[in-house]
Amino acid sequence: MSIVREILRSDRLVLREITVADLPALERIFADPLCMRYYPSVKDAAATRDFFDRLAFGSYEKNGFGLWAMIDRESGELLGDCGITLQDTSRGLEPELGYHLWPDYWGKGYATEAALACRDHAFSTMGLSRLVSIVSLENLPSQKVAGRVHQRREIFSKQNAAGETVERYLYISERASDV
Repeated sequence: MSIVREILRSDRLVLREITVADLPALERIFADPLCMRYYPSVKDAAATRDFFDRLAFGSYEKNGFGLWAMIDRESGELLGDCGITLQDTSRGLEPELGYHLWPDYWGKGYATEAALACRDHAFSTMGLSRLVSIVSLENLPSQKVAGRVHQRREIFSKQNAAGETVERYLYISERASDV
């Protein structure tokens, strides 16, 4: 039996490495049209598994970080994921802070709490000097979270999965000593 590695704790949350046993709960988020409305499409179980193979399991091995399970400390329930992955930005590959949450937990501050904890962990423990979040211009709830976590935002253009050029907000935080 393998030990599940805890990454960090906040007031209400534990962030830990995702396990295969977490995938059914995460598949529910990625299959939900409301949760995925700012993505090109919903994901079936196989596409969700591929997503987490790349941005969690594979990223833990390759980079030492990735998306982590967001667990309610009181109930032990998986609320969603939050973590750091490498994503293409106007500067090339950068560490990006992202989050996905089941709608029952929206508007309760969980995404902001998890994202702030990840940002602080990125700077203090991981030694990163810059962290970004990429947000669709239409995604107002995610913009509110990113605005609370990051210092500033820019607009940048990127290629989406369909090869189209789209504009996105790039929210940016830099470690205090590097600003």
